[in-house]
Amino acid sequence: MRILPCLLFAFFWTTTAFAEDFGDGISLTEETPLARVLAEPEQYEDRPVLVRAQIADVCQRKGCWTILREGKDQVRVRFKDYAFFLPTDCSGREALVQGRVEVKTLSASLARHYEEESRDGDPDGVTGPRREVGMTATGVRLLP
Repeated sequence: MRILPCLLFAFFWTTTAFAEDFGDGISLTEETPLARVLAEPEQYEDRPVLVRAQIADVCQRKGCWTILREGKDQVRVRFKDYAFFLPTDCSGREALVQGRVEVKTLSASLARHYEEESRDGDPDGVTGPRREVGMTATGVRLLP
């Protein structure tokens, strides 16, 4: 019977021991599915939200933005006050991201810029402004 608590302790210790925190860290405990955030982004603009998703892309120049993906849903994440960056090789890792949701229209030149910095970007495919749901993160935890 003593082995179960030991196994649980070892599991939780190893799942958090190798996580990497960036920014102000994670203070929220309740996760909101990315699909729910993207279905009604305006509901999440006035309060912080915590999402868990896979990192699909990250700025290859300095790690100043990332794309989170959950199934077919995705969101671009920028970092509050440009205060922290993610490693440029963290694509494929799962992350917890805490921040605020924003709905904005990107100019064609900014959309092209993001495509140029992306791993598989297509700047020539940008033909005009784009509506984008994004997040400004205050904290990111890269999970092992």
